[in-house]
Amino acid sequence: MTSKLSEASRKDPKFRAGMIFYEFQLGKPIFDSYKNFCHKMGSNIMNYPEFEFWFQRFSAGNFDLDYDRSKDQKYRTITDLPVHIFGKICENLGEDYQKYYWFTLRHVCKSFRDIVDSWNPPKFERIEIECHEESMFLKFDWCIRVFYIKKSENSSEIKVRDSAEVACSGDYRDLAVDDLMSVLASPEGYKLEKLIISGNIDKRFAQKLSDKFENLAANVDVDTVELIPAEDMDPIAVNKVLNLFQSIEEIDIKANDNQSVTPKYLKSIIDKINGIEALKERVVNIDSSLNYRDHRELLIPRGLRIPKMRLDYFYGPGKKVQIVQILLESPHLEYCHFDASWGRTGDFEGDLMQFGAEKDPKNPNMFKYRIPNSHEFFEIKIKGNVRYINGIYIERKSNSA
Repeated sequence: MTSKLSEASRKDPKFRAGMIFYEFQLGKPIFDSYKNFCHKMGSNIMNYPEFEFWFQRFSAGNFDLDYDRSKDQKYRTITDLPVHIFGKICENLGEDYQKYYWFTLRHVCKSFRDIVDSWNPPKFERIEIECHEESMFLKFDWCIRVFYIKKSENSSEIKVRDSAEVACSGDYRDLAVDDLMSVLASPEGYKLEKLIISGNIDKRFAQKLSDKFENLAANVDVDTVELIPAEDMDPIAVNKVLNLFQSIEEIDIKANDNQSVTPKYLKSIIDKINGIEALKERVVNIDSSLNYRDHRELLIPRGLRIPKMRLDYFYGPGKKVQIVQILLESPHLEYCHFDASWGRTGDFEGDLMQFGAEKDPKNPNMFKYRIPNSHEFFEIKIKGNVRYINGIYIERKSNSA
């Protein structure tokens, strides 16, 4: 609706008062009326003090829309306070108020947002981004959740922790990106221990985030990215998000805790994972949640075109032999650390030799598997002692090297 209003109408005092009078006639409480007004008109067209002034006049029976407010005595509000005084008041919110109320205060009004953005950004160790078709949420550390919900094409609702929803103008993705970058765009750079990405990360969100990173020249390093792929995830969008970060130490791929891992589910996400080019540049941890225990072909997500991976599975020796055999048959594998530990109760080395691996005569824990129709081979290293195997390392090498 705001796009249909001329600039003159937006600035006309009588017209503005008339819009408030319309809301007043609906008979709702003042805050509900203002919330409804923002839904329809957008929160940027009028602040709450102006809305409150006219609403209270109408409540007192004063319906003169030509009333000239410029003749009123000027009163100071909290937003007129010096920043350091505002900070003193906020200290009553408790320790670390800048961290725990950062997003709550940002969405009170523009004046509050300007003050909050003048503070040093809070340090969070962990941030989670989860997207859905018409909503998303950000989770900061373990305690602060911010929900963003689409209400119309140009209006949204925001809910911080357990507070009431706040009506805002604008696309919910823009609001989420603005909040996220208010933290990450620190002048001295930002370091995250963990970034969790889940749900349907779409191209519009990825592009908005990318534009903001570029505009603010943000430098963000991440220790671990935890990727929880969804069947409707856009791999190009996820790849764009991953490439925004200055460095990523490792990437973990896990299944959603609420997702039943079946052959159908695994097959649906393999193409999604393969489409994320950023995964091909580093060792990717494949979590044990991403395997289907009752189907040999899916002991690992067969068909993955990730060249370097680390597997962290808990199986008996028999299953582990099958997993190694599947890995050796992969045309894309360059390196794998199979992080497993089990007692040497069976003949694991003998099983390796049965499907073609050759033992190094100089090192009983080293094997070579010649890749058929190729000048390459897999070097297999077994880590452990006489009683236990503590890990297997597989690396593709060339005979000409």
